[in-house]
Amino acid sequence: MLTDIKSILETAISEEMKASRFYSYFALQMKDKGARLKFEIMAAVELKHYDFLLAYYQGKFKRTPALQESAESKIVRPETPARTVSFGEAIKVIVDTEWRAYEFYKKAVEASADENDRKNFKMLSDMELSHYNQFRTEYNYMTESIIRFASEDIPWMMEVA
Repeated sequence: MLTDIKSILETAISEEMKASRFYSYFALQMKDKGARLKFEIMAAVELKHYDFLLAYYQGKFKRTPALQESAESKIVRPETPARTVSFGEAIKVIVDTEWRAYEFYKKAVEASADENDRKNFKMLSDMELSHYNQFRTEYNYMTESIIRFASEDIPWMMEVA
């Protein structure tokens, strides 16, 4: 884990921009308007994280960060999925990604001596945890939920003469 705040912020800024593009790319592939909207909202949320972190960095260091998205020091990296995946497999990658983001910010809280840094990283870790829980629940419903379902429970299942 990175321990200096400048590097932590630079990594976080880069990863939040990648997350926004990631969700935007998913949104573009969704034919269902509800699913598309969900991913557009997530892209916007991640972009707000990026904007917040960029402004915080600029205020703290009085300059714009030099971001290198392909640097080997990047921490938040999901397993690489196949080129095409099912919706459920994509959600599983999202769950993993959001958990890694949560862990990154949680460790950033621990690495920070400045109270304001700690407060901001805590806020971001809480947000990432809520994203994780949201998608984990969705994935669990898709893959594990068993619901009692019998024909007598279905409304309007009667003979009409």
